[in-house]
Amino acid sequence: MKQVTYRSLLQLVLLLFTWQLAAAQARNPNASEDVRVIREIREASNRALAAHDIKAFAESLASDLVMIRGNGVLVPSREAYIELISGDFKDPNSTKYQRTPDDIEMSNAAPLAAEHGHWTGTLPNGKRAYSGTYLAMWRKTEAGWKIRSELFVVLSCDDESTCAGYRK
Repeated sequence: MKQVTYRSLLQLVLLLFTWQLAAAQARNPNASEDVRVIREIREASNRALAAHDIKAFAESLASDLVMIRGNGVLVPSREAYIELISGDFKDPNSTKYQRTPDDIEMSNAAPLAAEHGHWTGTLPNGKRAYSGTYLAMWRKTEAGWKIRSELFVVLSCDDESTCAGYRK
């Protein structure tokens, strides 16, 4: 009986990985390009938040968007989300948000993608207020990839006074 070596096992794993990647690309040949585009749109959205550019921020949002804030409060429409962020832009003491994608999965059943990542809320003094995880549903439209829904969950709190107001 032939002995399995570390090298032959590694070659087998690489072969299986390559086969799996090829099968995924055959199901959705544009998947890697779509993931790249979604990451670019998310980064543009983060830059818009940092620059207080509400028009650029709103470009990534679908017309039928819904969002659930980190404390479980529903933001029922695109307009309400834009209003919420616009209010933050007007308040010099507001928390600044950054979303960082960890993984983006493409659907092979519909023109959808799931983005999972983590987010942080930072105070004007640079101290982290709170952070957590999020899931965003993206839909490919005639206008390109748009965020259809977002769900944010607070997982840690670093600033008690900010979190006390957030818990209400």
